[in-house]
Amino acid sequence: MTGRIQRLDTATASRIAAGEVIERPTSVVKELIDNALDAGSTRIDIELLNGGRRLIQVTDNGSGIHADDVALALQRFTTSKIRHLDDLSLLTTLGFRGEALPSIAAVADVEISTRTAEQSAGVLVQSVTGVVQPAQALGCPVGTRVRVQRLFQHIPVRLRALTSVAREVQLLQELVGHYALAHPQVTFQVQHDGRRLLLAPASTDTRQRLAVVFGQELARQMLPVFWESLDIHMQGAVSPGTLNRATRQRQYCWVNGRPVRSPLVSAALEKADGALLPPGRHPIVALGITLGPDSLDVNIHPRKTEIKFLQERAIYAGVQEAVERAVQHLAPASLPWEEAVGAIAWPAASLSGLHVSEPAASYTSHPPDATSWRALGQIGNTFLVASGVQGLLVLDQHAAHESLLYAQLLTPGQESVELDDVFPVTLTAVQYQAVLRLQPGLAALGFHLEPFGKETILVRAVPAILHPRLRPGSFVEALQEALQRATPLSSPEEWHEHLAAALACRHAIRAGDTLTTAQMHELVESMTQQRLAYACPHGRPTHVTLSLAELERRFLRLTERPSGAVL
Repeated sequence: MTGRIQRLDTATASRIAAGEVIERPTSVVKELIDNALDAGSTRIDIELLNGGRRLIQVTDNGSGIHADDVALALQRFTTSKIRHLDDLSLLTTLGFRGEALPSIAAVADVEISTRTAEQSAGVLVQSVTGVVQPAQALGCPVGTRVRVQRLFQHIPVRLRALTSVAREVQLLQELVGHYALAHPQVTFQVQHDGRRLLLAPASTDTRQRLAVVFGQELARQMLPVFWESLDIHMQGAVSPGTLNRATRQRQYCWVNGRPVRSPLVSAALEKADGALLPPGRHPIVALGITLGPDSLDVNIHPRKTEIKFLQERAIYAGVQEAVERAVQHLAPASLPWEEAVGAIAWPAASLSGLHVSEPAASYTSHPPDATSWRALGQIGNTFLVASGVQGLLVLDQHAAHESLLYAQLLTPGQESVELDDVFPVTLTAVQYQAVLRLQPGLAALGFHLEPFGKETILVRAVPAILHPRLRPGSFVEALQEALQRATPLSSPEEWHEHLAAALACRHAIRAGDTLTTAQMHELVESMTQQRLAYACPHGRPTHVTLSLAELERRFLRLTERPSGAVL
């Protein structure tokens, strides 16, 4: 039975409207990242507690909000992005609706700290249960920090609809990874419960940013995508036909810097790769599309995750042709990788180590020979310096060693060492069941385990590369980290990767360790033989290379004598 029609009170109406925009913690983060990017931020730090239920904090170093505008920003239908209806068809910003902050404030408590460069002091404004409190003066750096606490505290049905903490965190990592691909000039960092999950340093090296999102091995095999017409530009990377997934989860697309889901683009990708993939398999893609703002409608979805192209046939044909040319190795051979996939979204940078072969060959990264680098010493017991005819190589000793251990742990047929003194490890019920379920994969990593009483296992053998440094405590810590990073949807292979990353981090050379000359030479030689991984499993760069040409440019040694000698 229905009652009489009546007008809802403002608070109830606001919460219903907010539900269209704020669906889960990732919705909050997306809106705040959009605002931070529009403010010109070059660094965005995201911190969560309890999967975002307890706290979501987004801090940026952008231009900030004027003190007189902060309280206004928490009111509905306010925006700095548009002035007239016609502006909607010419938008070049990401966050424009003017509903994000008030929508968030309708379903959580919000605290905004901000300062502009013109102001000597910042301002703090809080919204508690939807009521905006008086502004307070605050000392803070230029930029904005938004703290969102007790999400959906007054909407229990929405709170119960959230998935597990692990799944919510996984969705957040995927979202930030999408933004990291679309905006490589920005540093992104994600922390959950005090533990860093993702770090994507600002980089002009496309492969470094791809490695953060896809992993170093996959990033190394991605093929450059480049296509343009008079008014449409596409650039990115696609996996060869031999690398594919059962879902479209690793397909990232952004339009004018806006991460989106586009059925049209997905259909074009399937058409382009269809002949090369088994049924039900999908390519791995990172694709940026740039076109005029009047050629698309970004206001068809409350959360701005879907768009409508006004030139659908041209976009479909362009994506199809661009990907087909990439997988057939017909991308412009005269363009180096960075120029091919980075002309707009990824700033160009020279990569002397990348060799693009003739059509029908493959794109591979060839590092210099191991013997061409000579270790010179340590800086601050943290960085190794090596010289060679190519220039100067600087290694982060922990990140470099961690990446080596990670690659070795995932190498098939890992050698094990039987322990003279086996040790028991007591686990929680969840950890114990996970170990039993994934025991074959652990054996592949080099661990020989057997049940030993209730929720206890005996460790009889360990990977040779970790012996004798592996301790019972470090094994349990790595196991806990892997279980936290994995989700119910993770495959056994993904779980093994998480465990290998956790083990490698705990047993690698540490920053601050003093190395002998032999150890330095061994690490430099191993890294160059293993093709210089661009990042450790946790996303930090392993090395920086200054080419001889770059050193000459920096020291203004650019003029050559007739004989060819550098002045």
